[in-house]
Amino acid sequence: MDTQKGINGDIPFVAYFSLSEKKTDAEIAAHIEDYMACGKNLFTLSSDLMQELLDHPERVAGIKSIYVQHGAICRCAHSTWGEGNELSLPFEGDRKRMLRLAERQLELAAMFGADTCAFHAETWSNDSLRPRTAEQWCSYIDDALERLLPIAERYQVVIALENIWSQMSMPKELCGFVERFNSPYLGLCFDIGHANVLAASGTKSCGWMPWACKDFGEIPWNDNILEEMLPHIVTAHLHDNATDTDSHDIPGHGNINWAGKMAKLMTAPRLRSLQHEVAQSFNYDAKTILDAFAAKGLK
Repeated sequence: MDTQKGINGDIPFVAYFSLSEKKTDAEIAAHIEDYMACGKNLFTLSSDLMQELLDHPERVAGIKSIYVQHGAICRCAHSTWGEGNELSLPFEGDRKRMLRLAERQLELAAMFGADTCAFHAETWSNDSLRPRTAEQWCSYIDDALERLLPIAERYQVVIALENIWSQMSMPKELCGFVERFNSPYLGLCFDIGHANVLAASGTKSCGWMPWACKDFGEIPWNDNILEEMLPHIVTAHLHDNATDTDSHDIPGHGNINWAGKMAKLMTAPRLRSLQHEVAQSFNYDAKTILDAFAAKGLK
């Protein structure tokens, strides 16, 4: 298992893979074996695999056994996301379903060995749910966290709210949630690629950003997202882009200042893990991905 030095000790660097539509046992095993051949035994329970476990509960024991048989552990987890899954689903939406599934995902995260589970706080993809005031969005998320934090404590899994694009996923708002609840089971997931797309010093050329941020009146370009989130970061998603889109590519295929960002990130006082989140669509094998991170000092 490879680790990086954080201010509170060794921080594991966790492997990630997503799956095809088939999601067969053989495919899952092949991905695990690809990384195990490179010395990695810690993985992220990805959102698409999480969705598979929710849709097909009869597969949970079998998929868990694949990890056990390989000596692999899902150290981190990512909840399902997209329309109807975010914690800010309005009260008149299908919140009971969303909350029930969020509870189950915390249980699954713990079952597979994770100590953090990333969640998207905001609903930004459905125009029928807009416009809403900041106070309304905040009340929806507060209500969800009130219900979910006792579940997170039961399963010893930290809910990690992830920075994305819209109103409730900006650093100030995310930190506000953590500070209001003041719970060891609530923290932040820093996504370095998402922050790079919003960089004030970047190209500001991401084509869908004006739509994603239209609730602001203007796009909140910001070079200090990491610094603002730093006190509450418990895990991080690592991937590269050129600020023009959220490409989720390997380091070196973008313009992120890896040395500077990682030096700062490793001072996060609550940091538990680092995860690569390179998109499967590039069809890189495990060695290519890990070599690209190793070239930036991440092993």
